[in-house]
Amino acid sequence: LMIKQRLLMLNLLMIFIVTTAVFSQEKDIFTLEKSIATVLDQNPDIKIAEKELKKAGAGVGIAYSNILPQLNASVNFQHSWELQESTMPNFIKAGLGSMADPNMPDYIKLAFGLENTFNYGAQLTQPIFLGLAGIAGIQTAKAAERAAEQNVKQKKQDLIYQTANVFYGCLMAQELVKVQEEALAQSKANLDNVLKKYNVGSASGFDKMRAEVEYANLQPELISVRNNYQSALTSLRTMLGLDKETDIEAQGEFKYIEDDFLHSSLSDLQDLAVENRPELKALNERKTMTAKGVTIARSEFLPKIFFQTDYSYMAQRNDYRFNQDDFSKGFTSAVSVQIPIFSGFKSVRQYQQAKLDRSIMNDTEKQVYDGTAAQVEIAFNKLLEANEKYMSAKETVNLATEALRLANLMYDEGANTQLDVLNSQLALTRARLNFVSSLYDYQIARYELRRVTGLLEGILE
Repeated sequence: LMIKQRLLMLNLLMIFIVTTAVFSQEKDIFTLEKSIATVLDQNPDIKIAEKELKKAGAGVGIAYSNILPQLNASVNFQHSWELQESTMPNFIKAGLGSMADPNMPDYIKLAFGLENTFNYGAQLTQPIFLGLAGIAGIQTAKAAERAAEQNVKQKKQDLIYQTANVFYGCLMAQELVKVQEEALAQSKANLDNVLKKYNVGSASGFDKMRAEVEYANLQPELISVRNNYQSALTSLRTMLGLDKETDIEAQGEFKYIEDDFLHSSLSDLQDLAVENRPELKALNERKTMTAKGVTIARSEFLPKIFFQTDYSYMAQRNDYRFNQDDFSKGFTSAVSVQIPIFSGFKSVRQYQQAKLDRSIMNDTEKQVYDGTAAQVEIAFNKLLEANEKYMSAKETVNLATEALRLANLMYDEGANTQLDVLNSQLALTRARLNFVSSLYDYQIARYELRRVTGLLEGILE
């Protein structure tokens, strides 16, 4: 009985180990949607861009602080180790006139104040006019925040495009493996057919040898495409930020979907890019920043006005026994005007620099807009080309499939040679490879066109 129990426990333990091993070897399935979500959640470039956006938001608060009142409290205790004396005329001698003692000095030295001084209070400073620099600074900070927001959108669109590129590369590699497996299966079926004919004397040894060579040649090609598939998975794993030990599989539909942009005009797509592309929106914000930079630089030539008020209490004693009765209140207000006269030509140079920055931005704007229009045109032409290639490749596959069927039928009837069959098989394999490649190019062209128009927000249906 004890032996049976031990055997039962051993069997249960083995089942547990095998089950655990099976589950631990399960592949992590990634769809395109899941891949994009993972990349956007973990990519460091996105995290950096989002932090830059928060930083720009803090900059808006800093800009507002320049025009808001500044309130400061202060507490000060001062001990005079030696009171400073002041020399002043002897008014007593002057008042006595001729009755004054001749030995009385004409000047006397007096020390004012007590040894210990204690004061506390609050000071308020409110900028009234900063030469328009305050408002311009706020507008600059807000433009910087909007530019940072567009930078986040640009990063996301770039990552969506890159992820789609890598993901569809995996799907294409999967399909290429299937094509080569089908080609190898067709070659094996042809070899079996030739062997049957050879065994009954209806096929020559040369036909048999040719079929064997063709079958052998296809095996390394299958090994190659399988290795390419593993390389594609490695690229996807790297894109997702996963460990190299993680076993993943790309799962999705690799099919043709007619794109609405195929029926759009180039000018309409270029207009969409101007309206929606994050890079252009960010450029407009930077243009605003350079314009406000000129305003800020110009403010250095203008006067600045501040309102200041001080509310404080002060007490003096020769000892440290301060009490409330010792303190006297002081309450003052003032308006000050700062007029710049000469700053060593610093303000002039800063103004010149700001105007040059604005001019450079204007030149950059034209260059970027022209480049965007060219990118849209190239991407649109790629989509049209990819669509035509797909349609042609699809028709070619149908023709090559029928040609192989007829070649096999005619070979069985003795109407053609084994070379005709092999050529038909090769033509069909090439047609299928071109079909898969054209479908990949078409899908990537769809994503590329939406990226350059600023409309790539997620996966495309």
